Amino acid sequence: MADTPKENRGPIVPGARVRVRAGGARSAWVSGVVVDDYAAEVGTGARHEGAPVRRWAVATDDGTLVFADDGDIELVAPDES
Repeated sequence: MADTPKENRGPIVPGARVRVRAGGARSAWVSGVVVDDYAAEVGTGARHEGAPVRRWAVATDDGTLVFADDGDIELVAPDES
């Protein structure tokens, strides 16, 4: 698994296989599938208990749901899945 994001390989959309940085300060890259895109809510001031809205919702392969910003997500090439 990559340590840093690679160049964007195309559009990230719901249903796309991706790698996402998860885990805060001790983050790791995990694989999963994009389940939603909250682009319309990002930057609008929409918040939950003071937390900013993250753009991407990703269901990871280990069964967790992760929310990520653009800099913390990358597409996975079909041959890498």
